[in-house]
This record gives sequence, C-alpha cells and structure tokens, in this order.
Amino acid sequence: MKVLVLIVVLSGVLLIGGCASSESVRHEGGFPVYMAGFPTANAIKVEPVDEILRLPTAAKRYLSHITLDATRKQNSVLDELIESMFAKQQLDVRYYSHANSTVSETFTSRQANCLSLTLMTYALARELGLKATLQEVEIPEYWTRKQGFSLLNGHVNVRLTDFQGNWKSSRLVDFDARMRALQFKAQPISVRRALAMYYNNKASDALVNRVFPVAFRYLQAALQQDDTLTAAWLNLGVLYRLAGHHQYAEEAYQKVLALEPENLTVRENLAILYRLTGRPEQAEKLASEVYQLRQSNPYYHLNLGDEAFDKGQIALAKSYYRKAYRLDRSNHLVLFAMSKTALAVGHKDDAQALLQRALSNAEQHVDRQRYEAKLLVLNDYVEEQTK
Repeated sequence: MKVLVLIVVLSGVLLIGGCASSESVRHEGGFPVYMAGFPTANAIKVEPVDEILRLPTAAKRYLSHITLDATRKQNSVLDELIESMFAKQQLDVRYYSHANSTVSETFTSRQANCLSLTLMTYALARELGLKATLQEVEIPEYWTRKQGFSLLNGHVNVRLTDFQGNWKSSRLVDFDARMRALQFKAQPISVRRALAMYYNNKASDALVNRVFPVAFRYLQAALQQDDTLTAAWLNLGVLYRLAGHHQYAEEAYQKVLALEPENLTVRENLAILYRLTGRPEQAEKLASEVYQLRQSNPYYHLNLGDEAFDKGQIALAKSYYRKAYRLDRSNHLVLFAMSKTALAVGHKDDAQALLQRALSNAEQHVDRQRYEAKLLVLNDYVEEQTK
C-alpha cells in the first residue's frame, strides 16, 4: 500500500528508497540530507520566508478599512477583522484542501488550505498589532486520496488576542468547521514550524507529481526551518524510496522514530521498505502491529476502501466502507464513499440517499458544493432513466 504523508495542515506522507553515494551535506540540524541523490536540486529556487508571509498592498488597504470600521462601529479591531474575513461582501475566504499558497496569493485568490489561510490570518493580525499564536491540532490519522496516493492530513489554526490596557480579548480562528466542532487539543507552534509545514506541503505536491528534485529542494527548506518536523522526514524517506535510495530512506524513517517512536505512518512505510530490501519477517511484524492499532480508526478503513475502489475492486471497497461506517455513521466522507459503491453496482436509489446524507453532514462549503453538484447530476440521470 502506498502512502504519502503531507502535513499541512496539513500533514503527512509515505512513499519509497537503493544505495547511492555517501556524499552528503548537512543542514542546520546536523542530520545528513543527501544532495547526491538529487544533484539538480541546488538550482531550484523556493519561496523565501519573507515572500511567504509578505502582505500585498491591497491587504494593507484592507486593514486600514478594518481599523476605520472598528472605530466607527465602536467595535474591537479583533472582532472586526474576523467578521470581515468571512463576510461575503468583504474578504470571504474559502477553504480548499489542496491549495498551498503564499500570504499574497491567498489574499488575492481568497481560497487556500487551512495552513495557507492560517498564515494569512497570522500576517494580517500581526500587521494590526494583535498577538497571533499559531497552533498545531492533535487529530487522529486521517487520509485523503490524490492521484493514486494516500495523503495523511494534519491541521493548524491560530488564536488571536487583542490587548487594551488591562482588558484582553481572545478569539480562535479555524477554517475547518468539523475540527472546530470536535475540539481536539492544540499546541502552540513557532512561525518557523509553520513555515516548515508550508515547504513540506509544497514538497508533497511535487512528490505526487513525481517531480523529485523539486520535492527534495522543498523538503530541504522545510528541515532548515524545523528539523523536528516528522512529516518532512517521513516525506524525505518516501522520496528516497521512490528514487531507489533505500539506505537513505531508512535513515530518514529512523529519524522519525527517534522523534516519535509510536508514529504508525512511518512504521508502515518502514515495513514497505523492509519488504523491498529482503527483510520479510521484520516487515510482517511491523505491518501486523500497525494493522491492529488502526482497527478502531474509521479513516483507515476508508482509505483501504478508496484504494480498492481505484483498482475496480468494488465488493472489497464496499466491505471496507461498511467497517468505516460502523465506526462513524455521520462521517460525510464515508457516506459519500458508500454512495459511490452503490452507484457502481447500479443501486441508484441507495446512491441518492447516501449522497443526500453526505450533503447533510458536510460542514465545509466546498464539500457541500461538491455533493450538491453530484446529487444534481445523479437526480437528473435517475429521472431520465425512469421516463
């Protein structure tokens, strides 16, 4: 099973690695990042830190209006900023899971993933003189599929605080309504760690598209910002594995285990590497441990179902989706997946009902739009067939 871990939020990856030259360069953390595997990567430019966080001129004009409106309405600058960001007549930002963009790009397009939206909010708040604390949210393992890869997701948000003399007001800004409702624990993180996540997400995109030197260059940038970011080490291991550098991959995976001994994703990737390098007993032991620990996670079964569905194994996919459903009956992703299998075997009424339930349980605007469009097409098709 291929798994790609992206952190975003994001967050997560897993992929592949042979032997190569022992030549290496060392980044700030002192752990070897082997340039010999991707000699053209040095010529690749990545966005510098100041460019990622730079506010465009239009954003500064927007903030001037925020300040004026707060004064006119006798409202706090903090409340005015948050209200305006989600107002359709003003900034109206939208969440899109795969859009990795700089602050300037996000402000211009008004859409991005939660990391890019959070970084924009951080930059806007700081420009207004507010305290902004970036946070990494502790969520269960949760995968999405993209171009044949399984992407392990993470999540971030930002807490904004306004100080006025002895008075203090604090608000949490989280662009994922489901995460807000579940109220998972969150830990403050540094700006450097958030920037490392940004570079890691860009690397994950390059990995999915198999542009390996670009992926390597972004992972190098991520680890220069924060060499404790396990998602970046994991993605680096996947990159090495895909490129045939098995020894390098194992070193990267071992770095993850040193930082997070219980990390299931890296243990699964390590099992894959053991199989590739002729260590079947070690591979099976690790894989069995991971399998047992994941049985209570609906997203694990959902991911296995998606892989089976992609291969045309509809009956197997349906079995996995049913396991996920028994663990979480209100998950819109599971309901949508079950709708796909129902439609694939010609059960159109069931597909409609499940898709409607997915729509009812989805909280993100982008998910509701997707389900509404699919439901409209399906309804039209069913009506046409019954005429």
